[in-house]
Amino acid sequence: MTSPQTFAEKVLSQAIGRPVYAGEVVEVTPNWLYSHDNTAAILRIFTEELGAEAPCCPERLIVALDHAAPPPTARHAQNQARVRAFVRQHGIRHFYDVGEGVGHQRIAEQVPVLPGHILLGADSHTTTHGWLGAFAAGVGRTEMAALWATGRIWLRVPESVQVILQGRLSPGVTAKDAALALIAALGAAAANYAVVEFTGPGLATLGPAERMTLTNMMAEMGAKCAVFPPDAVTQAYLAQRRPDAAVYRPVLPDPGGRYRLRVQLHLARVRPALAGPHRVDYARTLDEVAGTPVDLAFIGTCAGGRFEDLAAAAQVLRGRRVHPRTRLLVVPASQAVYRRALATGVLATLVEAGAIIGPPGCGPCMGNHLGIPAPGELVLSTGNRNFRGRMGEPDAQVYLAAAPLVAEAAVRGEIPRAGPHPGGVAPAVEILEQQPSSAGGWRRLPPVSFQPQGRVWKYGDHIDTDRLFPGKYTYTLHTAEEIAAHALEDLDPTFARRVRPGDVVFAGEHFGQGSSREQAVTGLVYNGVAAVVARSFARIFYRNALNRGLPVIVCPPAVEAAQAGQPVRVDWRAGVIDLPAGRFTFPPFPPAVQDLLAAGGLIPALQRSQ
Repeated sequence: MTSPQTFAEKVLSQAIGRPVYAGEVVEVTPNWLYSHDNTAAILRIFTEELGAEAPCCPERLIVALDHAAPPPTARHAQNQARVRAFVRQHGIRHFYDVGEGVGHQRIAEQVPVLPGHILLGADSHTTTHGWLGAFAAGVGRTEMAALWATGRIWLRVPESVQVILQGRLSPGVTAKDAALALIAALGAAAANYAVVEFTGPGLATLGPAERMTLTNMMAEMGAKCAVFPPDAVTQAYLAQRRPDAAVYRPVLPDPGGRYRLRVQLHLARVRPALAGPHRVDYARTLDEVAGTPVDLAFIGTCAGGRFEDLAAAAQVLRGRRVHPRTRLLVVPASQAVYRRALATGVLATLVEAGAIIGPPGCGPCMGNHLGIPAPGELVLSTGNRNFRGRMGEPDAQVYLAAAPLVAEAAVRGEIPRAGPHPGGVAPAVEILEQQPSSAGGWRRLPPVSFQPQGRVWKYGDHIDTDRLFPGKYTYTLHTAEEIAAHALEDLDPTFARRVRPGDVVFAGEHFGQGSSREQAVTGLVYNGVAAVVARSFARIFYRNALNRGLPVIVCPPAVEAAQAGQPVRVDWRAGVIDLPAGRFTFPPFPPAVQDLLAAGGLIPALQRSQ
């Protein structure tokens, strides 16, 4: 008889045909494989590094052109032309071209993904699709290329975090506010490599758009997936858009499953929220920053560009004008959202108030185009990330908020003060149970004589992938040499010029958080970095590093002892780090990971197995 299982344990058990539990490593065949503008880079790995010609499963591929849409440069246009040729050549049915909108929104509208399905996407916000009861997780470019070739992937069965929703949101308060409150209370790494399961009586009060926002934002809490159990809301949505979906197999967690963290989120206590700058979990009260001038107000993205967001903004803006010192940019998440806003008068209200309307897509979210701020400007955004340089300018300050607050700030030209709230001042998030961490196994021994491998580079906590490789270069720099020249550009502008083969990067908590941008790893590998040692890693960076043959080592005592510029030697096979302060040991990598590292990464490992 099997023990009670969480959603993740149960869906992966069904996928491989035997019971599995958190911590096990399994090989699965996903139902769907998603990529966007990065399809061109994946195709390059697929053809040039793997030597493959055709994907093994074109019927399972979903491709969108949304991150740089329309293309801002000729090089972007060349990439997109290559993607279109690939789609035509292999008969990929689920393709969303420039102008159709954000891929995540289009998937939600067309619903190829059903409850119980496994979707892996080359985008960290693939978590969005868990709103429908699917196991949806982000992976890197190399993994996606390998998936095209083999159709299979290794996964560690994740632990789970349970969020029990109580009550309902107050008028004027949104699911984006609830997500920011949850992240602020628990921290950006609270769900690292875990599945966030939403449950409780408050589920019934949230519609599809609100659920999508919550699952989308859980990527900013480190989650591998986030999921809502299929219920009457799910069934009604599917009945409207996929009448043939009656055959889907919902996967529900068992009562009594094991959770590493259980919390209650009291929706009625959530207040309009603000986060930033530079950290999604950096909560700010409105009164704390009230009166701060806003230069750019942005409503859009896969977290805040749905019709409900535009309609909420229009309600605030009706009969009012955007302040002369503020620019209001609105980018609908999809063409369907655009048309609905046009038909209902929402778009007219926005335009009459002075909003600039952009074409459906991701817009300025990652700093490609369509609204990059100037140095020193303050941005208030409905997006999901506010890391330094996230919108293309490292000297801008980006705050996150929900659409009604962004619209109000646009009219006032500044962040407004908080009004009275019926929910009172009681905390919205209540921790019910937390399992002690099982991490450890590190030892510090006396120093020994050693031959230095390289030097120490030392950085702090929460270093994100936008600082490791700026998003503005994502679709214009392709070769490893080009990427390496900009490694850590917004974190340490001297790094790419001074780093030497054998050097080791040491850092604090949650290193590599944020985007699934694999260039953050590529730049380190090409520059000869021998290893990264940190207190903890964000999950996609960790996977990307291993799949590119870069040892990533969790060893807090070594991080504490290391000083910039010191000599260092790392032996990942022996589990040893030598520093002037001592010899530090860490648990060995699992055999499968050792094989990956020994081969030099996933692509060489696949080539050897052919």
